[in-house]
Amino acid sequence: MTIHVRTVQGAYMLGEETVLLKALEGKRGQPDQRPPYPTERGLFGKPTVVQNVATLVTVPWILVNGTKRFAATGSATSPGTALVHVRGPQGDGIAEVPLGTPLREIVGLLGRVPAGHALKALLVGGPSGGLLPPELLDTPYDFEALREAGAHIGSGSIIAVDERACVVDLARLLTRFCADEACGKTIPCRIGMRRLFEVGERIVTGHSRPADLQLLTDLSHDIVASALCDHERLATLPLASGMRYFRSEIDDHILRSSCPAGVCHPIVVAAGAAGRD
Repeated sequence: MTIHVRTVQGAYMLGEETVLLKALEGKRGQPDQRPPYPTERGLFGKPTVVQNVATLVTVPWILVNGTKRFAATGSATSPGTALVHVRGPQGDGIAEVPLGTPLREIVGLLGRVPAGHALKALLVGGPSGGLLPPELLDTPYDFEALREAGAHIGSGSIIAVDERACVVDLARLLTRFCADEACGKTIPCRIGMRRLFEVGERIVTGHSRPADLQLLTDLSHDIVASALCDHERLATLPLASGMRYFRSEIDDHILRSSCPAGVCHPIVVAAGAAGRD
């Protein structure tokens, strides 16, 4: 067997299989309409199977030890283990955990939250991940449970933030990143993601409009409904999960011109947040 390693130019979108195939062909990295799927027509028009390294490294172990032993680790719907990069105010690290492990146990590997502070949110899935509240710490870290909660495994990262972080500002920054990394092939993604960021920008700078929350909902629906790839389907998650679980903080910004975390400016900082570091 011959293995060829090739470097290609591209951005965050190269994680999508049809974008990667386009880049390998020397073309602009943009997703293709499916079907046909790459297994039917892929690289240079030939049937192509695209797998990531995390999948390939499990194959030798399964061949040696068998599928039953592999399925014995993890959850019923998501067997096996996953590498997770966990980061929080108290440090960061990488751990291999069985799929289905509660988020509480994974975050607990970092140790206790610094004294005087409380866990506020978990960003699960990377830049296009979902923002989950502490009430969902018992959610299993597997594909189906996270999807139901409004997050996903994605890049395999979990970031824990305490009350010093502003969820609205965090969602805005993540949306900006997703908009910048969009390939621009579809109009709802190319323009819609930019409009989502602009709405978030208005909210954190105190210039929100009465229809902004409805606009966020409608734009998110249109972007997901027109999606050609997972980047487009998932890029709305930071703001969508923020509206789902942290609506009161969004209302603080829009209705009361205050940022409880004391992060957003020129919004008038809420009393009690003014003395924080």
